[in-house]
Amino acid sequence: MTEYIPKCNPKGIFSAKRACAELGICYKTLRRYRMQGLIRPTNPGNVYRPKYSGKSIIDCWLLLATL
Repeated sequence: MTEYIPKCNPKGIFSAKRACAELGICYKTLRRYRMQGLIRPTNPGNVYRPKYSGKSIIDCWLLLATL
């Protein structure tokens, strides 16, 4: 995970690849965070192409930074 808070637009929608880049993690870690409920996709019905809001990426980073 990156040291600094992600600088993505909180109102934007991002692919899983971009969410991983913003958080500094790999896709498997993103999937694990999603299963644990640390980050929620904006389209939970689509398992194959999840999209994440910028706000959920920042919230996930803030939550993980406090652990």
